[in-house]
Order: sequence, then C-alpha cells, then structure tokens
Amino acid sequence: MGGSMKNPLTIFILLGLLGIFACSKNEEQISTEEEVREKDKVIQVLKAYNKAYEKKSFSEMVRYLANDLTFFGSDSAETIKSLSEFKVAIEKQWQDIDSMRYGDMMDIYILMDSKGKLASAIYGVPLELWSGGKYVRLFLRVARTLKKEGGNWVIVSGITGITRASKSIKELIEQ
Repeated sequence: MGGSMKNPLTIFILLGLLGIFACSKNEEQISTEEEVREKDKVIQVLKAYNKAYEKKSFSEMVRYLANDLTFFGSDSAETIKSLSEFKVAIEKQWQDIDSMRYGDMMDIYILMDSKGKLASAIYGVPLELWSGGKYVRLFLRVARTLKKEGGNWVIVSGITGITRASKSIKELIEQ
C-alpha cells in the first residue's frame, strides 16, 4: 500500500506545481486596464522624445532610448545601429534646422504584448521647421518599437517617413 500512495501523492504534487506555474504565468500577463495605462505611458514617452528633439537636447532624448537601438533614416543609406551613431546623425540634422515644433500626434496605433514588455507604435504628426529664414510644414508617419527596461518604456527602433502631397502613385508617375 505504501508504493501505491506515492504515485497518487506524486501526481497531486505535480498537479499542484503545474497549477502554481499556470497562475504565475497568468500573473505575468497584464490586465486590460493595465494595458491601457501602459499604452498611455508609451504615448507619453513618444511625446517627451519629440519635445527633447525640438529642444535639440540629446541628453534629454537619451533618457527615452535603449542602448541597443536601430533607426532607419530618410536617406536610404542611413542605418543607425548604436547610440553613438544616432547622436552623430541627430546632431548633423540639427545643424540644418534653426528651430522646429511638433504638432499633436494623431492616428495613434499601439500594439502591445500580453505581458506589457514590448510595444509597437505607429502614428502621424505634423512638424514645422525653420531654417535660414525659411519655413516648411511637413506631415510625418512614424513607427517606433519600445521595450520596458528597468520599469520604463524606451525606444528600441524607429523609422520616420515624410508623407507626400500626391494622392496616389499614379499621380507621381504622371508628373
């Protein structure tokens, strides 16, 4: 009888452990309310990053950037794979711009993993630039990937595109 008791006891212990692991796995997933709060934090990071960019403050921008980042620039040859490369590219851009101002972000879409550790954000944003007495108004489409690092959201990768005024590819071809 002692041998048969071990088998049910072992099964009971294993089921208990599986239950604990299943509960801890569920605890790792964030609730809908937490997801809404985390998405708002992502938006706040993106806005703060844009404000730091407006102020030409790399020291502020770096607070919102991961150490291991990748950015694709508007120049097809521009692929940035380190924080130091990013700093050089940004400072080069800032040399050509006297001042700038971002408008309100719109068409914001954020996809987040179930654990609230990784997010993909895409949005549109107007940007006004002044350089050499000239004014330019642009509309940008922006994509960013963010991850949770030390309890804070940081930007891991990004790409920005300047939208065109044309309504279709056909209009561009006919020009």
